[in-house]
Formats: sequence, structure tokens, C-alpha cells
Amino acid sequence: GVGSFSLEFYFLSQVLGVNTYKQAVDGIFQHVITYQNQDGIVPSYWNVMTGEPENSQGGLGSGSDSFVEYLLKVPLLACLEEKGADNSSLLDCTPVLQDMLKLYDKIVQGPLRSNHVIRKGSDPSIAYPADHYRYHQLVCFLPGLVALGSSVNHHDNTIERKATDFALAEEMARGCQDMYEDATTGLGPEEVNVDNKRGDRSYQLRPEYIESVFILYQLTGREEYQDIGWQIFQSIEKFCKTKTGYTGLNDVYNPPNGNDEEGGGGGRVDNMPSYFLAETLKYLLLLFAPDDYVSLDEFVFTTEAHPLMRASRFKGAALASPFYIQAELARDVYLVHARLPWWLFCVLGFVIVLIGVVLVSLRKKKRLVLEPLSKD
Repeated sequence: GVGSFSLEFYFLSQVLGVNTYKQAVDGIFQHVITYQNQDGIVPSYWNVMTGEPENSQGGLGSGSDSFVEYLLKVPLLACLEEKGADNSSLLDCTPVLQDMLKLYDKIVQGPLRSNHVIRKGSDPSIAYPADHYRYHQLVCFLPGLVALGSSVNHHDNTIERKATDFALAEEMARGCQDMYEDATTGLGPEEVNVDNKRGDRSYQLRPEYIESVFILYQLTGREEYQDIGWQIFQSIEKFCKTKTGYTGLNDVYNPPNGNDEEGGGGGRVDNMPSYFLAETLKYLLLLFAPDDYVSLDEFVFTTEAHPLMRASRFKGAALASPFYIQAELARDVYLVHARLPWWLFCVLGFVIVLIGVVLVSLRKKKRLVLEPLSKD
């Protein structure tokens, strides 16, 4: 639960004005970290009935990625902001949220750097995100996560650490991009050995690298990241589009021949996952949307790419009160949160009473007309 739902549960507590959901997350987190290894990694499989781990191993890939991701994103969502000595904004977090940030930093400075990065022999500035010593498409979310973490101002995040973390994020992004550019289709493989490219050479329409490209563009404003996104989109259109939707590829190094459903060559995967629409295309769209349309300064994205507004951006509104969201395609403001105006409730009440009065009067008139007829 803490790995997949902690961000959503914290948001529920914020918008409903109750502590029930975030207290559940805090309790699970405090329980889980009692089983962490010396490097901060926690077991990836748990018995939900007993609360005990079913293995002692963990990582940053499948089964653990959401937990690591939310160690940063929950504090980003829920912490308020205070002014630092240099008038910059610092996160003001509860003790539990501070512990989440500390564990995130511990993992980034420790096992991520030592066990989840493989440097390219001919160019050490290219770092492949890896799990179990192999490149994994799934962990291409790490460049974006580490870049996002480097932008966060909290008491333990020094200028030097922020700079080294952002440099690592860009190196890992170059590693993912190198895998994409090396493939004949321009799309990255699922899981391969970085030297001989043996392994699962399929492309599953995954969003992780596009997510990282979107975050890096938001943080830097550099058009090179839009260029990368456009190249990937063109490759998807060329090799994955069919008459009935989009499919994955069996082998990114052996593209399908023609536009038929079977595809020839390496062939296509007869499947279009829901995350392709919900995440991959959404991040591609946002990559080319106005920079502040869904800004990382105001929103935190869940692991399923749903943007949630940060607590520090609610501007003191009573979150438990009814509110509406008005979308305005204005130059500077795209989302306006406001309470329902009091006069609207008055108008609705008046209309309801008026309708009631009219209905009652109509019934009385009907009786007056029918009564003489019944006497005759």
C-alpha cells in the first residue's frame, strides 16, 4: 500500500480535511523501514495479512519502484513551504515526511549510484539505468526522479549534492537515449545486456523514459528534450501504429515490415496497454504544451501520471469545503480553484422553492376543475 497508494492517500486527506488516510500511510511506512537493509533498500514482497516481508531483497525496479518514487513525491505533495535564510523556499515537513526524504537521499547516494548505474565503456558520461546489472526500460524513470529530487529545497539538500544529483540524472537520461538511438526502430528495448544487447529486445510502449524527458524539459527549458520526445513519437507512429490502435514490437533491432497487423520482420506485440494512453501519450502531449500548463511547481504526478496539486499551492483554502475547478486557457492562469459562491446556493434554493410552489398550485387548480365533474 505504501508503495502504490501513499501519494493518493495523502492527497485524499488533504482534499477531505481528515487525517485517516495519511495516518495509514505513516503507519505502514514506519513499519516497512524497520526491515530496511543497511543501504536503505527494503524488501519488495510482503504478506499483507501478517505485515511481514516474504523476501529480504529489494531494488529500484519492478516491485520497488513506486515505493522509492513516493519517498520523494509524498513530501513534495504534502509539505508546506517556509522561507530560508536566503529568502528561498524550503520544505516544511512533518517528522514522518522528513524520514521519507532522508531514506530517499540514502538510496540515491548509496545503492542507486553503486548498483543501478552501468557506465558505457567508450563514454563514461553515458550511464545506463540498470536493475540486476542489466539495462531495464522500466528504470528509465530514474533520470526524471533524480532530477526532480535535485530541484527540491530541504535542509539536507546542499548546493553540491543538488549539482551532482542533477548531473547523474542527465547521464542516466543519455543512457536511455543511447539505447533508443542504437535500435533500428529508434525505440528502446525492454531489458538487455548493455554490451551485446541480448535479452528482451521488445518495446512495450512504456512511459518511463518519456516521463524523464518531460521532467528534464520542465526543469531546464532546453529544447533538446522536446526534440528527443518528437523523435520517439515519430518512431511510435512509424513502427507501432496499426489500423486499430498501437502495438508494441517484438524486436526493436528488427522492425516489422509494412503496415499490416502481423508486421513481418520482428513482428508486433498484439497488445496496447492502458498506460500507453494514460501515461506515454500524456507525457508526450505535456512535453509540447505551454510550460506552465501543468507545472511541476504546482503539481506532483502519481506513478500512473495523474497530476495532484501540492498542498503549498492551495493558498490556505479550506480543502474540505466544496470547490469547483474552472479551466481557463488564459496566458498565465490555467487552473483556478475557488469555493462555490454563497449566492449560487441561494439561487438554487430559491429555484427549488419556486418549483415546489408552482407544482402545488397546479395540483390545486386541477382539483377545482375535477370536483364539479365528479358531483354531476
